[in-house]
Amino acid sequence: MKKIRSIILLFIVPVMLFAENSHYNVLDFGAVGNGEFDNTEAFQKALDKAAETGGIVHVPTGKFRFDGVIQIPRAVSLQGIAAGPGNLYYDKGTVLMPYAGRDDENSDPFIRLEASSTLKGLGIIYPEQKPHDIHPYPYCIQIVGYRSNVIDVTIANAYNGIDCGSVYQGAHNLRDINMCALRRGIYVDRTTDIGRIENVHIHSVNWWEVNYPDGMKEEIDIINKYTLENLEGFIIGRCDWEYMVNCFVIWAKVGFRFIETPGDPRGNDPQANILITQSGSDVGPLAVLVEKTQYHCGIAFSNCQFMDGILIEEENQGPVKLANCGFWGWAETLGGTHIVNKGKGTVYLTACNFNAKNWVECHWEPEIPFIKMTNGTLQMMNCRFQDNGNAPDAHIVLEEDVRAAVIMGNSVEGGTLHVNNSSKGEVQIFGNVGE
Repeated sequence: MKKIRSIILLFIVPVMLFAENSHYNVLDFGAVGNGEFDNTEAFQKALDKAAETGGIVHVPTGKFRFDGVIQIPRAVSLQGIAAGPGNLYYDKGTVLMPYAGRDDENSDPFIRLEASSTLKGLGIIYPEQKPHDIHPYPYCIQIVGYRSNVIDVTIANAYNGIDCGSVYQGAHNLRDINMCALRRGIYVDRTTDIGRIENVHIHSVNWWEVNYPDGMKEEIDIINKYTLENLEGFIIGRCDWEYMVNCFVIWAKVGFRFIETPGDPRGNDPQANILITQSGSDVGPLAVLVEKTQYHCGIAFSNCQFMDGILIEEENQGPVKLANCGFWGWAETLGGTHIVNKGKGTVYLTACNFNAKNWVECHWEPEIPFIKMTNGTLQMMNCRFQDNGNAPDAHIVLEEDVRAAVIMGNSVEGGTLHVNNSSKGEVQIFGNVGE
């Protein structure tokens, strides 16, 4: 029996020693979660210790103040107690409270992640940020290494949310994040490998429910007004087969913005190449702004919803593809039109639904089309228009610089399809029906 016990201990003791050498608690390094003590040095000591072999730094329940910034080293995880995204509460869970960077967007981010590092299971709130007195701050989180992760995190009131674009990185993994961002939500750029963004919801309710759980209307209205005038939810620049699923933004000036990376020295395609599915932009003057996409593959939305419009700017030459998407609402920036294309690229619309419900509720005018093409090519099939008894003069407008268009197999509820065609290119319109 003694021999058997000795053999078992030979296996158990090394495992226990390994576990002790890879798991650390910030309290053992002097951290205090009372909301007043500056924990910058204590957290960094714990993270640097874990970096010796790689490991997990655990953060228990508490309110941890930071007057400085922290860096998560390579192969280290900083983890709170949350097992999934949720609301942030001052009196429950792991709460980090940054104070640094006020009024200086260009200062260091609160948390910077190196390669293969992870931030998980906690909430972040800026205690000095107030609805009546909003101030700029740098990005809350910045990824600078390959294969870094932000998972199960709630951010209550970041001025700038998560930066995956200021430096070259790749294969970032942003998953299960609830965030109220005021100026910029998620910035993706200079990505050299496939990044993944899943279940990220940018919604000001994440700030309301911390300080205003009983629905203090004045404060909530102030927050929403600010984001409607300033927030860009998802900013997407140079990326290589980025995948985004189940992502949402509401009360934003722009929901999804696609940009060109200025001065990019790597390659000839400093723009977006991204597939987006089961996502949407709600209640804002502009759902999608396409400034430029990669010429050979562009961007694709599938099974998405847009309450407001899509603007494709003149510089874009890449394809913009939309399948099984829904459009409704009053596109304020576009004068009510759901899609305006000014670029030379092709717009693909397949099995999309266009609803004029909010036009009627707002100030519908018959001269407002659903789709306006001033340039480029339109490929549209199997879509449906719901006029709600208010047929426009033209559902689709093709101006003279449109190179070509195929409009086939579409239907109109309670009427017939109207196309105002001034294109000098070849246009084929057939097989469309009224219901």
